[in-house]
Amino acid sequence: MDKYAEYINSALPEKGNDAVLYKFKKKTYDKMIERKSEVSARGIHNEQVIDDLVMSEHADLAKEYSDYSAKQTAKAKAKRNTVLTIVGSAIYLIAVVVFYLVASFTTHDWGSTWVIIVDGILLWICYLLFSGVKRITEMRKIFHIFARMLLALMNMILAVAVFLYVVAIADIPKSWIIIIFGLVYVFVCDGAYAVIAKHRLAILNCLLYVPIVATFLFIIFGALGVMPWSIAWILIPLSLIVDLIVILIAIAKNKQNKLEVADVWDEN
Repeated sequence: MDKYAEYINSALPEKGNDAVLYKFKKKTYDKMIERKSEVSARGIHNEQVIDDLVMSEHADLAKEYSDYSAKQTAKAKAKRNTVLTIVGSAIYLIAVVVFYLVASFTTHDWGSTWVIIVDGILLWICYLLFSGVKRITEMRKIFHIFARMLLALMNMILAVAVFLYVVAIADIPKSWIIIIFGLVYVFVCDGAYAVIAKHRLAILNCLLYVPIVATFLFIIFGALGVMPWSIAWILIPLSLIVDLIVILIAIAKNKQNKLEVADVWDEN
């Protein structure tokens, strides 16, 4: 057995029938042989020097294997999840169609049962969007803008699904307010996402969203009669006051932090 194989096996002992470990060993061994040829082609002919140089480039094989194994596990998991999503989606959509036909032929209320198909598909789309949000969130923050876009789209589609269900089944007066609630939910969730993910402009997003949400609440409360229109409008200037208070608190906190840093430097 040559030096490279001995070095690899000594750093990474066998663990039974581990296909990932075997693949990593073979891949690393091939890299070492290829690297040896490259070094030899540059004019170095001392075998011991070449071997030492090549093995020094893989000083921490355990760490290399750990990273490689994690990547392979992630790839296998992603592939498995993709297959499960495809199969699960097919089963789900077939179940929706079957449920729609059974409900329609049983009740003969075709004018209402259409919502089963429509909402079933919309909920399926929401699931796919949620999966996209989850996957993008695991990536670097520079890509989180796309997760937030998908999250907003998902929440809006969810609101539309609820609206269509109410229209088809209950036909509640002023059901259009559900869409306005959906818009409120979109902004609240996006602000919460930005805060939880610790985005740099999260505070600015929240400050912007407060008056927007207040405007939607003004419409909702006024339309539902929770508050008279002549009183509900106060929510909008109150939201601006809330923003001002938050800004003043943030400025005061920032000044306090600067004073504490200055005191530390003065003590030193």
